[in-house]
Order: sequence, then structure tokens, then C-alpha cells
Amino acid sequence: MKQNSTLVGKSVFIIILCLLSISNQSYSQITLVLGSPATSIYGLTSNGEIYEISTTNAAATKTIKNNSYSGNSPSSANGLAYNTVNGKFYYFKRNYSSGSQEFVSFFPTLGTLSILTTTSTISDDIHTGAITNNGKYYYTIDIQGNLNCYNINTNTWTKISSNIKDQFSNDVDATIRSQNAGDIAVDGNGNLWILTSSTSNYGLYKLSYPLPTTATAQVNVTRVIAPTAATPSSNSFAGIAFNANGQIFMGTRGDDKLYLLQNNNTLTFIGTFNKSDASNDLTSLNFPASVLPVKWVNFSASSENNTTVNLNWDVIEFQNKGFHVQHSADGSKWEDVNFISSRNIPETVQKYSYSYNANLSGKHYFRVKQTDIDGRESFTDVKTVTFTKENGNISMWPNPAKNVININNDGSNNEYAKAQIYNLAGNLSLEKKLNDGINTIDISSLPAGAYIVKANTNAGSSFTQKIIIQ
Repeated sequence: MKQNSTLVGKSVFIIILCLLSISNQSYSQITLVLGSPATSIYGLTSNGEIYEISTTNAAATKTIKNNSYSGNSPSSANGLAYNTVNGKFYYFKRNYSSGSQEFVSFFPTLGTLSILTTTSTISDDIHTGAITNNGKYYYTIDIQGNLNCYNINTNTWTKISSNIKDQFSNDVDATIRSQNAGDIAVDGNGNLWILTSSTSNYGLYKLSYPLPTTATAQVNVTRVIAPTAATPSSNSFAGIAFNANGQIFMGTRGDDKLYLLQNNNTLTFIGTFNKSDASNDLTSLNFPASVLPVKWVNFSASSENNTTVNLNWDVIEFQNKGFHVQHSADGSKWEDVNFISSRNIPETVQKYSYSYNANLSGKHYFRVKQTDIDGRESFTDVKTVTFTKENGNISMWPNPAKNVININNDGSNNEYAKAQIYNLAGNLSLEKKLNDGINTIDISSLPAGAYIVKANTNAGSSFTQKIIIQ
């Protein structure tokens, strides 16, 4: 039977009104649709207001919920996190020191708030909160450095650990106790990022996936930024949030300013919040797959004796798998000539180099491709190296070689007619006819070792080069 659309709409509206009327909380404003995750993050004030904040200028564009509660009023509200699975915000409406701690969820679509379990493992005030990307767990660290986990499905708390160590065996929970401010956030790979801060210094750590859900003697984290980094305005960082591209936004409490943390660990000022205390705590709707990827600092390429290209690059890296050195004869088709594993030492500029040995002529192009542990890639700019033709109109690469070699026969009328590959005993291992331009020769059937490549002309002259086949 066909339904009348007007009646259906009225019915839905009546149902929503009924749900709101039976709620034990009241609100003067309800927001049905959240803003774009690409341009918005969210801030929680200490009196329980949630604001949508622009990542362009820090303007608070709308109030998701205000503090017109029935029952206990908010007290030092904190620990805001958003669950993308059920569409709810989770936070502490009343903190530990208020005398009646309340952990709640807020559903902005209907404007309903639910008080969750009154039994928690929190032993002091909390300034941090984050929900995993699968929507199952809420994590927080209290100001005593205790990591706690809330199971959203079972409505139960677990104290994970009070012992947090970084890769240098430093006591991170002691840093949390001494700095007494900060926030946490979860990325798209399930890693937990921990921001610690005082009014003068801040630090950043990463607890890698899978996150613990049961009690453990020690939690190991990776220090990304040492906790001696200077805050920009003598105010502590109180909030951290991601955008979809993995950029980190951090808000300071006291002067209500929003900053962008760049890949090279510098801070860029975005703007001042137009709502006081909106930087008290931050969260977002984003779970980016890559956070703080490799930052290219420098890349250079230079030739030596027309046979070697020296490549050098400087990077600031984190969770990086390694680097593929790439070569191209035309600037369009690229081949990997070597892979160099990353050292993965955060916080400092790392210097890498590679020498590419080949007999080349004319212009050749080089770049380096970086691959994160999660598979994402980035590239240096392209460098061009020009070689003089001391060996006639022919060049060969790569060297060492694997599977194929390339011979660029750029003379007219097929000046070089064929290529022959000999082992060091003088036995002919492979012979191929050469055409004009770039010739790709399959050497995958040859055993690894040293060989001599000869390119011969019809007139009897030849070009010779030793190569290593891997």
C-alpha cells in the first residue's frame, strides 16, 4: 500500500518529540547534522558545552549542546571523544574532583544524553579521551598517569597500567604527572597518540596498535617529540585532533589558540577561538591512516666522472618502511634501482645517500620514493643529471642490475648492432640485437655475479662495460 509522504514525515517528527520528552535531560539547542570532517573538529568546554570548530580559522560555528542540564550540572567536563560507529560523543560531564563523577554519552541527532556506569577505574581527574576507530573502546589517561579503558559494548571499565615507558626507557607516566595537561587521539590504523603538556613544554608519544584491553604490567610507547619541546605562548596544550589528511591540530588553554603541528614538528598558528574555553578538550570525526609522515628536508643528485650519480637526501621520519631509489631515461617511465631501509629514528633529521654506477649519456632523471609502514608513499622532486658522450652514442644501466639491463643506442643508422654479455671466464652468456633508442635486455636467466657487456658496431668497434648481476 502506498503511504502518504506527509503523514510519514509527521509521524517521524512526533516520534522524535516523544523521545525527547521522556529524556531525563533537557537542552535548549539540538543539532541534527554534524559538520564536514574535512574542515571541522570539536571542542568541549569545562562547563559541558560542545562546539564545532573550523580548522581554517578556529571559529566556533555552532553549539552542539549547551549546559542546560537537569540534574547535576557539569563540573570540569573533559575527555571528549566521538564514536563514528554509533554517532555519539563520550566524555566526563563531571570530573573526579567534583565529588560525583559522571561519564556520559551524548547523541546529537536526537539531543539525548545517557549517564553510563558510575563504577570506573579512574583515580583522579582526566584531561584526555579517545575512541578506537572500530567504535568499541574509549581510552583515557588520568592526571596520575594511569591508562584506563572503557568497553562501550559491556559498559565496563578496566585499568590497563600505571607504568608507561618510551623506547629510551623513560618514565612517561611520570611526565604526565608532572606536566598535568594534554589529550589523546586514535588514528585510522588504531594507534593511540598521547599529547602531554605543561605551560612551558609539551611532548608527543604513540602507543601502537593493537591497544591493550586488559591489565598489563607495562605499556610501551614511541616518543615522537621529546617532552621538552617549548609551548608557543606559555600556555599548556589541552586538546589534540586530526583532520582527514592526518594533520594534527592542538589547542592551548588559557589563551584559546589553535595550532597546526607540521611534519617537521614546527607549529603554525591557525587562529584564536571565538568561544572561550573551547580549547579545553578537542576531538574530531576523522581516523586518518597516516599521521606525521616523512618530511623531505633536502634532495640532491650530482655526477662523478660520467660513471656515478651521487644521491643524497635528508628527512624527518616516523613509522617509515624505507626508500626506493628510482631512475628514468625519459622522465616518465621509472624503475627501482635500490631499496634502503629506514632507520626510523624520530625527532631528528636523518641523512641518507646512494651511489648509482652506470655508463650513461645524455639526460637522465632520478628521484626517491618513500613508503610508510601502512603502505602510503611520497616522492622527492625529480633531479636531472646530464652526461657527456665519452663512449660514443651509447649508455647502459642499471649497475648493479637485476632481471634486466637497459642499453640506450642513440646513434643514427643503428651504429651499435648487437650486445654480447660474457662471464669472467670469457664465455658468451647472452647475445641480443640492438635497435635504435632504449633496448631492454632480459638477464633473469643469468646467475648472479660479474659480467662484461660489449656493444659492437658493424664496422668492428665496440663499447665495453663491467656489470654486476644480483
